[in-house]
Amino acid sequence: MLKTRLIINRISYHRNYVTKSNIKLAKVLATDPIESICRETFQLRGHQLVEKPGLKKDEIIKIIGEYEGLVVRSGTKVTKEIIEAGTNLKVIGRAGTGVDNIDVKSATSKGILVVNTPGGNTISTGELAVSHILALARNIPQATAALKAGRWDRSLYTGTELTGKTLGVIGVGKIGREVARVCRGFGMNTIGYDPVLSEQTARAYDIDPVNLDDLFNRSDFITIHTPLTKETQYIINKENLLKCKKGVRIINCARGGIVNEDDLLEAIKSGHVGGAALDVLEIEPPVESSLELRKNPHVVISPHLGASTFDAQERVAKAIAENMSDIYDGGAFVGVVNAPDLGAVAKQTHIVPYILLAEKIGSMQAQLLQKNKIGAINVTLRGKDVADSKLTDIFKSAVIKGALEQIVDQSVTYINAINVAEELGLKVLVNLSEKTDIDSGFRNSISVDLEVEGFLNVIRTIEGTVFGKNDLRITAIDGFSIDLPPGENILLFNNRDVPGVLKSISAHLAKANVNIAHFSLGRKLENKHAMGVLVCDTPVPDDIIQLIGKDDFVSNVIQLKLSNVVDPHFRVKGSVDQGIVQGLKKPFVRPRNPEFSSGPCKKRPGYNLSALRIDVLGRSHRSKLGKSRLKKAIDDTKRILGVPDDYLVGIVPASDTGAYEMAMWSMLGARPVDSCYWESFGKGWNDDSIKHLGLKDVTQFTAEYGKLPNLSGTNPDHDILFTYNGTTSGVRVPNLDWITPDRKGLTFNDATSAAFAMDIEWPKVDVTTYSWQKVLGGEGAHGVLILSPRAVERLETFVPNRPLPKIFRMTKKDKNGQIKVDKAIFQGDTINTPSMLCVEDYIDALQWADSIGGLPTLIQRSSNNLKAIENFVAKNDWIDFLVSDPSIRSNTSVCLTLKLTKDQVKKFVSLLESEGVAYDIGSYRDAPDGLRIWCGATVEQEDLEALLPWLKWAYEFVTDESIITK
Repeated sequence: MLKTRLIINRISYHRNYVTKSNIKLAKVLATDPIESICRETFQLRGHQLVEKPGLKKDEIIKIIGEYEGLVVRSGTKVTKEIIEAGTNLKVIGRAGTGVDNIDVKSATSKGILVVNTPGGNTISTGELAVSHILALARNIPQATAALKAGRWDRSLYTGTELTGKTLGVIGVGKIGREVARVCRGFGMNTIGYDPVLSEQTARAYDIDPVNLDDLFNRSDFITIHTPLTKETQYIINKENLLKCKKGVRIINCARGGIVNEDDLLEAIKSGHVGGAALDVLEIEPPVESSLELRKNPHVVISPHLGASTFDAQERVAKAIAENMSDIYDGGAFVGVVNAPDLGAVAKQTHIVPYILLAEKIGSMQAQLLQKNKIGAINVTLRGKDVADSKLTDIFKSAVIKGALEQIVDQSVTYINAINVAEELGLKVLVNLSEKTDIDSGFRNSISVDLEVEGFLNVIRTIEGTVFGKNDLRITAIDGFSIDLPPGENILLFNNRDVPGVLKSISAHLAKANVNIAHFSLGRKLENKHAMGVLVCDTPVPDDIIQLIGKDDFVSNVIQLKLSNVVDPHFRVKGSVDQGIVQGLKKPFVRPRNPEFSSGPCKKRPGYNLSALRIDVLGRSHRSKLGKSRLKKAIDDTKRILGVPDDYLVGIVPASDTGAYEMAMWSMLGARPVDSCYWESFGKGWNDDSIKHLGLKDVTQFTAEYGKLPNLSGTNPDHDILFTYNGTTSGVRVPNLDWITPDRKGLTFNDATSAAFAMDIEWPKVDVTTYSWQKVLGGEGAHGVLILSPRAVERLETFVPNRPLPKIFRMTKKDKNGQIKVDKAIFQGDTINTPSMLCVEDYIDALQWADSIGGLPTLIQRSSNNLKAIENFVAKNDWIDFLVSDPSIRSNTSVCLTLKLTKDQVKKFVSLLESEGVAYDIGSYRDAPDGLRIWCGATVEQEDLEALLPWLKWAYEFVTDESIITK
């Protein structure tokens, strides 16, 4: 196995070198046909290529143990059994791009590198795809076949031009970009979908980034250039083909299995798809099941020729030999697909010392475990240099390698560290923060928290940085500030901060002829517990460690050996409550997303601004495109919420407030009003109806925060104002049984925290309003107004005795002078100018809702989040719900009370925010002091469950008398 401990040392001194291993005359087996340039290149580099194409699996297993490398193309399936038999394998090389014929996971677990030749087939495959596009557009293969058969059928093969057509590229990698570049030369418009590529990068290649639905809707030709994954399997299927234009043409020169061949054939036969050009099939060589597709006259097909050019074959054959030889000879890791991006490190040599530091911190953490087990590891990278997402995996690997080398009996390398951790069920998280700790003064730093399994809140934290170019320093251990260069032999101990301790320890070391190279003392308070650290030139004998430990003022004496650790299970004497060496009581796991605000609320999981459609930006909202997008938002809203067909849905200004005020100003006054409120927004509607609308006949049904008034006392002949799910009180209306179906008045339902989180009983509500910024995590400033036929009738028959602002006007006179609802408002013709970026953001949220299962799943997610908090509250007597009755408890805006003073609550909330685990969770300004935690569908239950232990920690912190005294 390649050793990688010295990985980083070479980077500073040699171009792209990442290993010091050097296997002379590596013996490499090739089991697929490959150009002679491959063998010649290996020979030039001092290695041997043995070519045995056509070997069966059992034959490979018998001989693979003799080889350090294996080269394959697409023919050989490198299975787990072959990898297990390859006891000397160091590298598996794929002469090409795709590695789906290699069991990468098994190779990784064995520390075997898997290497491909990225870009080797780019030109050849790209050119083939363009050839297919042209052949498909002009029916060239069919016309050729007819002419060779003696027929002159010009009229049968009329084609289409490419100029002015739209090419949709699925997978905007090197090949996809190359195809787009060539097709733009034909005058095509190019749009692309890629889940990874940023909008900025796509535009740099003149490709307009769109989401997948838009690509299907807009494309005349769709070309696929993505690997086959769980996410891309059958991405071209019946459902998505129906989203396409009639006559769309499909090109696949990527991987079989991305296209559902049965669905494609059906769409071609129906005439919805104009034709297809395929270089790949799901089963190759093809079988009987694909015969009808292959014979269809509208299908152009070739036998997987993507890389089949002399140029490409030569290029990848040479490249794989060079890439593998580089690794054998101590060179660059080019094309490695199953190890951290070591190339990124090679390009940033100033990062190298930090990676070494991360490995040493991991080793220290593991050695401090004694007989305990690792529960989880949390790595925090602070500073602009280290907080780079491209470096996440290498830092993660470094910490895991340092830790697991001490406690597992298998080789752990930078190659397999993450895989080994996953197999062990070890959870390792990496947090990035470009902001540094101002108090520390360090430009970059690394912090590693290790949770000790089996002990509640036992966390050990070690922090470090690098001074200058490569001066590694440990700067803190469990809150003790120290200055420790992590040398080979370290003696760590707790001691009382009193005179004579160091003198006593030095005397013991002197007797054993152990020289002290460095000493550092960390303390928090004078004459209290402190932490001492010694770096010694030689190991400290065990008997001397025992003598030191017998000192009345010394405890927890531990020797750490960072270069060649002998004892992987280091002993720490004493109980769990033995002082700071065992760790602080700060929870280990942090929410990945600490956004628990009740408005604006958290964006959907996986949200990426670059995924939004932007062709509508800079266009008029009254343009055909603008109106179509607004109408899509309206139509999707009606469908997902299950709004009846005869109800109207419109997008209006000023969020939920604007929508509700719009309804009140336009419709109230025809009947007496029953105003029901038990929280601040409901009270606001009540006050506005009296003070600003000047209504005289208003009956109030009220309750204090956390309670619900007797709604059954309302009069069905009156207009009724109520809030379905109280955002500021955490009280929801459990049902609408109190609203009669034969009512004469209208019901005005503020559903801003209920929409997409509760089943709304539509026959019982006449006016419903909500804002985008709540349950679906949309942007602010836009509201939705939903009107029943009864509400429409009110608008057309009642004229308020007050002037209406323009943005509130929903009616106009028809040609007969009759007042009618302006239906255009409810078809995308908004009253004022909306933000089309916010519209696209809302559509994105609706599409996400669809993708997870629609309204039932959204409701379930909110309910699961509420249940997690209920379980936590049941176990802790210092926290309770503002709403004591579970039947009326909100599943979105969850309000909690704490056994704390007002100042302590403020400190509690501020503490969680400063820790970066929860933002904006203080109660509403008019509500009782406490917490308001948003539990809507966009909040992940995992994040919420990670937050809950932090609530307990914050409570203990603000009520700890010793901390208050300090």
